[in-house]
Amino acid sequence: MPALFFFTAFVKNEIIVARLCRYWSKLTLYFSFIFPKVEWEEKLNQKEQYIFCPNHVSTLDIPFILAVLPMPLQYIGKAEIAKIPLFGYFFKNNSVIVDRTNKRNAYSAFIKAGEKLKIGINMCIFPEGGIPKSDVFLKKFKNGPFRLALDQNIKIVPITMPDSKNMFPEQYFKGRPGIVRIKIHKAIAPNSLEEKSIKYFNLSVYNTIFEQLKNYEQ
Repeated sequence: MPALFFFTAFVKNEIIVARLCRYWSKLTLYFSFIFPKVEWEEKLNQKEQYIFCPNHVSTLDIPFILAVLPMPLQYIGKAEIAKIPLFGYFFKNNSVIVDRTNKRNAYSAFIKAGEKLKIGINMCIFPEGGIPKSDVFLKKFKNGPFRLALDQNIKIVPITMPDSKNMFPEQYFKGRPGIVRIKIHKAIAPNSLEEKSIKYFNLSVYNTIFEQLKNYEQ
């Protein structure tokens, strides 16, 4: 906390804060006896920026992704999270906050996310828009990440997480330690799409994650 406060309030450095959050996430998982089993479809260029789009099934997802991705990373998150005491302060100052009920605010949030990409920070956006109900296999994706990727000509990396829902569900006192699988798919470049549209980009990423989730169930 002191280090995070120093680099957030006094010496504003979002890259350092992102690295500190990565180590914090690794320690959190380690002391919770939760161990990632990562499968990479390709090696990512750490000098390049990406938009990461994972399926969202648990509060475990945020530290989990921070721990396994070896590059500076911030989230686009809901405005309600910024209201949490103490944690909300760091989240508000080191993430992009969006109020989805306000179209103008949502638009300015994606402009800000584009600025973050330009200074070397990767963005992580949960395209489902939140944790869906437990009986939902994969919720329909929102268009925001794909509009941003097309506007900025940034690659999107789909991420599939099949185990977080069971390992750390939303209900308290039901979490357990163990190995959690995560698959980081090949980056999809806007210019590689057969049809350069938000709808087609959305569907391509959705199908990638959907099919991988089905494979995990076999």
